[in-house]
Amino acid sequence: MIYHSNSPKETQTLAAKMAKEMRSSRSFASGRTIALEGELGAGKTTFVQAFVKALGITAKIKSPTFNIIKKYPIPNVPRFVYHIDCYRLKDHKEAIPLGIKDIFKEPDCFVLIEWPERIKKILPKKITIIHIDHINSNTRKIAIRT
Repeated sequence: MIYHSNSPKETQTLAAKMAKEMRSSRSFASGRTIALEGELGAGKTTFVQAFVKALGITAKIKSPTFNIIKKYPIPNVPRFVYHIDCYRLKDHKEAIPLGIKDIFKEPDCFVLIEWPERIKKILPKKITIIHIDHINSNTRKIAIRT
């Protein structure tokens, strides 16, 4: 699917809709990994913020560039969202000691990964890829494939 967003608000609306659909579908019961691709400033973190908020998480979401991994409990259910930013990692070998492969095995959670191409060799087979391209200063092309 291809979407065009003319503002951060439109990107947030798309992310919230996707989160609500995934939460209510069977895929939520078995967890879900979402890889967010795009250059710096494309809107990856904006997407994550709205996705997480739509799940009922009220924490302030910032990209975990320095922490690499952030874990947020989803209210009223024994499930979590992991927000992983691989920007500082050279490759998948640096991700393994951080326990990222173990996170992928956790049932009943969402894993949202920024800069997934850096750990491509250890990504799960079942994954949703969201690629965000700058069209101009306001417009983004968002391609979603599963």
